[in-house]
Amino acid sequence: MNQGDVAPEAWQALPPPPAPGVDVQAARERILGADATDPATVKLWWYGVSGFIVAAGGHLFLFDAWESVGLQKDYVPIGREELVAIQPEAIFVGHGHFDHAADAGYIAGQTGAALIGSRTVCTTARARAAQLEASVPFACLVVGDGDTPPPGAVQSLRVWQDLPPLQVIRHVHSAMDPADLLSGGLPLIYRPELLSYVEHLNTDPRELAMFAAALLDDGGVGEPTGGTWAYQLRVGDFSLLWHDSAGPIGDDAPDGPALRAALAQLPDCVDVQLGAIVGFGTLTSGLRDSLLYVAAAHPQVFLPNHHDAWAPVLGGGAAAYERPWRAALATLDDPPELDYLRDPEDYLRPRTFRVDDPRWRRACAAHPRA
Repeated sequence: MNQGDVAPEAWQALPPPPAPGVDVQAARERILGADATDPATVKLWWYGVSGFIVAAGGHLFLFDAWESVGLQKDYVPIGREELVAIQPEAIFVGHGHFDHAADAGYIAGQTGAALIGSRTVCTTARARAAQLEASVPFACLVVGDGDTPPPGAVQSLRVWQDLPPLQVIRHVHSAMDPADLLSGGLPLIYRPELLSYVEHLNTDPRELAMFAAALLDDGGVGEPTGGTWAYQLRVGDFSLLWHDSAGPIGDDAPDGPALRAALAQLPDCVDVQLGAIVGFGTLTSGLRDSLLYVAAAHPQVFLPNHHDAWAPVLGGGAAAYERPWRAALATLDDPPELDYLRDPEDYLRPRTFRVDDPRWRRACAAHPRA
């Protein structure tokens, strides 16, 4: 379905899930297991950094799109070719940094998957798809750009005809602020995982060059490309919130109160939250910002992301952050159940949630469930 680059008000909702061909079904069973798209469940498969394969309402799609390559090889058990083989219907991108969006154009250009993200993400993806020897058209739902809508804005978008509208929240990227150190902030001290880089050393000069170029292009510490977006979806009684960064949203942050209010007032509660716990802010304020996202959204279950060993020191590995994150959650008045994802053992290990589970029928902390 090729709608070009479309603003939300002009978007034509995608149809019910198509029946997969023999090859696609075989790839899905090989990579994801049997009954991957059972409409009675929402299933998640983590494949590195903030990337997830998601099955919901019978649909199969991606959160973020990057094969986790660089100094490591085969640390994550799948890559971009496998993501193409399972034929996702859509790709939701949180922000445009390479470790979240670098393969969006490749996958969409090979499969025709609809892309949902900022104008910058769409433009970059189309440019990369154009470099393929052969590509297919794909639609791009443009949720905003680097300036609009403002942080704290929430859009309700019907992405699929047969699922309820998704909520798209404009929020802020993680940020390092040395002033935090002068006002009581503390950096998160940890011992990064380095052995994985020795055991899975990547000697492919092309991949190493691509990784280095991506780091230099992003600058590593600049403003996020195209804004930063969180997505909440609902299937049956079940609600899922995903975000691939967590910026400052305290009272002293310009948009902090508005962002916390937006997260707290999402419709249908937040049953499961997939949230980034590591970012630039951990260098000056530890886990403060990530914890505020959990406190505001008030999920029943929390799963972390962006905490695996994807780059030396920058990604310390899940083991490095587990103890301090558990301690941080314990400071909340009503902490969620923690399903802590660990690399590499939790890559592609499915998490399954039945959408009719009675536990999802509860009153929200900020407002009652309708």
